[in-house]
Amino acid sequence: MIELKDIYKSFGKKDGKVEALRGITLNISKGEMVAVMGKSGSGKSTLLNIMGGLMSPDNGEYIYNNKKVSEKNDKNLTSFRRDEVGFVVQYFALVPDLNVFQNVALPLKYKGYGRKKIKAMVMESLKELEIEDKVKAYPNELSGGQQQRVAIARAIVKRPQMILADEPTGALDEATGKDVQKIFRKLNSDGITVVIVTHDKNVADNCDRIIYIKDGKTDEVME
Repeated sequence: MIELKDIYKSFGKKDGKVEALRGITLNISKGEMVAVMGKSGSGKSTLLNIMGGLMSPDNGEYIYNNKKVSEKNDKNLTSFRRDEVGFVVQYFALVPDLNVFQNVALPLKYKGYGRKKIKAMVMESLKELEIEDKVKAYPNELSGGQQQRVAIARAIVKRPQMILADEPTGALDEATGKDVQKIFRKLNSDGITVVIVTHDKNVADNCDRIIYIKDGKTDEVME
């Protein structure tokens, strides 16, 4: 499903240039649940951003379902992000002045769905994440775990093929983090490919495979 070939990505120029990725090559199959681990600054988040179409590599090829993402223009990349990818981040990225329903509905509004269809799909996602009773609550009225459930509901409401999660348990206590791990495993069992960047070995051990990144390269892949 995901094939990265000799991916390079740098930031800055001349003396300030930082090489974030230095020849990453990896494959992820459809339906896998994969952890990406490595020290801070190793290139994990940059790798995730390239997978999600948020960044383009400087060199190398990104092939998704046998199509070259690395050659897409901005319009096609926007469509790719909108249709194929659900993002989950550490600090939830909820819009504070929108309630739970409105936050989860955002991706569907971008897709141009009608009000009736949006309501049905949002409520289905909230029910799946067991937070349908919080539909009118605002982010500041929720616990960290509840906010992350809302963020996951927003990521899955459009039924993406792939979820990319960047430190999804990093802002949560241990018990809540375990609940979130179970949610990702359930989504994966439903057929969604899940890629999780994490520092937490417990989260990584819950995945099918761990990809280690060191100094912008794949250091080692362990089954």
